[in-house]
Order: sequence, then C-alpha cells, then structure tokens
Amino acid sequence: MSQQERVHREVVIANRTYPLKIFKQDEEKILSIVKSVNHRIEQLKSAYDAKDNQDYLAMCILQLYAQQNSQNTASPVSDITIEPEIEKIEGLLHTALEN
Repeated sequence: MSQQERVHREVVIANRTYPLKIFKQDEEKILSIVKSVNHRIEQLKSAYDAKDNQDYLAMCILQLYAQQNSQNTASPVSDITIEPEIEKIEGLLHTALEN
C-alpha cells in the first residue's frame, strides 16, 4: 500500500457520520482528531444547554481558535500543528451545513 494511497473512512462527529477520503498516512491522526473533537463536544454538552449539535460544533471551533490564538504568542510552532486540524473541522462543518 503506497503512502500516498487514499482510503475511505467514515467518522462520526456529534452523532453524524461523515465519509472521508484521506491519505493512509493521515488516517491515525484524523481518527485522533475526531476522538478529541467528540470528547470536547461531550464536555460542552455537560457545561451548556445548547439547542443542537451544530451549536456544540460552533463552540468547539471557537475554543480551538481561542487555543490557537493563545498559543500564537507562546510558540509559532503550534500554528503548524493546529491549523490542519481546524481546517479539517471546518471542512466537516461545511459539509454538514450543506446537508
């Protein structure tokens, strides 16, 4: 299996399934991101009374951006690690909003 080979995966974020076509070498990282996002959403659910999962997804993105901004002043290296995660979450949200 080539490192540049793409694989089809279905991930569940906030009780919705999203089909993804990702590079095989990114699969473990993306699954870790999905787990982290779902964990953060569960934390938000226990702290806030939102109307639906889209509200929790929006709050999750706000938290990630706030985290990124606070890390910007501490270490420019953090931009490199969090930016792809945010872009992937934004893509998932965009897909979810289109459906």
